[in-house]
Amino acid sequence: MMPEQQPSEFWQDKAEEEAKLTGTVTEENFTIPLGATHHAIYPQTNAVLALVLAIMSFACGGLIWSIPALIIALGAKKITDFSPYHPDAGTAQVAYIASIVNIVLSIVVILGYIAVMIVYVI
Repeated sequence: MMPEQQPSEFWQDKAEEEAKLTGTVTEENFTIPLGATHHAIYPQTNAVLALVLAIMSFACGGLIWSIPALIIALGAKKITDFSPYHPDAGTAQVAYIASIVNIVLSIVVILGYIAVMIVYVI
């Protein structure tokens, strides 16, 4: 059973009944100001500092720079976890992971040095 077809003017009649907007579009009310795209102010974090310390710990320092990087990254993650869509959330997560990876690698290297020293001394 097919539904009855509506006349082709059906949609045009509805469009004419709706209220129409009047006015002119000027450049003043057409532009979007820069920096007003998200309308939210997020709390500041030290996620970039944690990431710099975590990357620097791979090149030099090992545990010396990765432990402070982990502490700062945890502080930044606490802030970004309470604010969804925080712009530093990804940076804090990367700093957290990089510092943990570097701590693990540093411990493995230290244990390897100890093992080599024990083997050659004994």
